Amino acid sequence: MASSTIENYVKQIYLLEQASDSGMAPMGKLAQSLDITPGTATTMVKALADSGLADYEPRVGVKLSPGGRRLALHVLRRHRLVESFLVKVLDLDWAEVHEEAELLEHVISDKVLDRIDAYLNRPQRDPHGDPIPSPDGTVAAVPSRCLHQVDPVGKYRVIRML
Repeated sequence: MASSTIENYVKQIYLLEQASDSGMAPMGKLAQSLDITPGTATTMVKALADSGLADYEPRVGVKLSPGGRRLALHVLRRHRLVESFLVKVLDLDWAEVHEEAELLEHVISDKVLDRIDAYLNRPQRDPHGDPIPSPDGTVAAVPSRCLHQVDPVGKYRVIRML
């Protein structure tokens, strides 16, 4: 079982990869997003590379290996299902659930997660509109455009908050 630190790193690397044109997570952005120094990020990324979870290219960035990606998607699934549960069942404000989910994602068992998923009727998106990975790690594409890319006189539906 991976530590919460490893889980946080692979999840953040995955999210940065998705936002990057190159498919690589830039080290500076990784450090900034985790609120750590670049040196600390580099040390941990080298350890992830040594354990086979990531591929690191100095001065370029980091990319998850298939195993790292599987782990990241599992953590992301836990996080997004917990957020959904906190909003839909416990009636917490969707703007507040991220920090709670950050804590719970590391300790919730797969058995409890499966029950939450079933109880919520297998939601496809979390309260922010982000896709929830399936148990096998599949992530549905989000066909969308940013508001700055659309005609200002058209009608649109907001499906995702970044």
